[in-house]
Amino acid sequence: MKALDEGLIKHLSFSFHDNKAENMKPMIDSGYFSSVLLQYNCLDRSNEEMIEYAAGKGLGVVAMGPIGGGRLGAPSKELRHLMGREVHSTAETALRYVLANPNVHVALSGMENMTMVSENAKIASIKGTLTESEQANIEKMMVENRKLADLYCTGCNYCLPCPQKVNIPLVFELMNYHKVYGITDYAKKEYAFMDTPFENRKQQWMIDRGYNGAKCTECGACVKKCPQNLEIIEQLKETDRTLR
Repeated sequence: MKALDEGLIKHLSFSFHDNKAENMKPMIDSGYFSSVLLQYNCLDRSNEEMIEYAAGKGLGVVAMGPIGGGRLGAPSKELRHLMGREVHSTAETALRYVLANPNVHVALSGMENMTMVSENAKIASIKGTLTESEQANIEKMMVENRKLADLYCTGCNYCLPCPQKVNIPLVFELMNYHKVYGITDYAKKEYAFMDTPFENRKQQWMIDRGYNGAKCTECGACVKKCPQNLEIIEQLKETDRTLR
């Protein structure tokens, strides 16, 4: 506020990382902020209602993770066809979906090289937005895919903690990326990282990702706690065979 008063900055913004979108509302209503930075992509639409609310209150809305942290940039035949027609890449579907939301003013996409920069610039320069039918088709298919993914694991985390530090929900989430969305290259890359010994992981978030299914000793502690009665041990074995 002091920097604002002194003219060092022109606007105040806040970023939002909570998993309960409604917790954003008091910050929007406070009157302090000119804009908000939040997660939004076709895999994660949990902030959609608050995005509309923030824009309606006059805040600029910046969507981070429009390509799902790289997940939606990985090759996927299923995601490329979500619009009901052929598109150049999975990233095109994902980025154009975010930009089609009239309440999103900026899409903030991380890029690792000039090829990604050129591709994103080309996609963002396409004249016109998605048609209503294209947008509806994406939303319908993502809802159906989400239901299919939930049959495999809802990510309730009741199975944790695992004595061997296997991150069971994350392992199954990666399997969903492969099985439901066809994001296989990304899933295999992330699964391989989870083989890394904790002592070789430099940051806490890397340690928090836990180990993959290869560390399972079949103790059965997770099976007793699963409210869906999933055959966790067998599914861990299946995932390890598929993604290794």
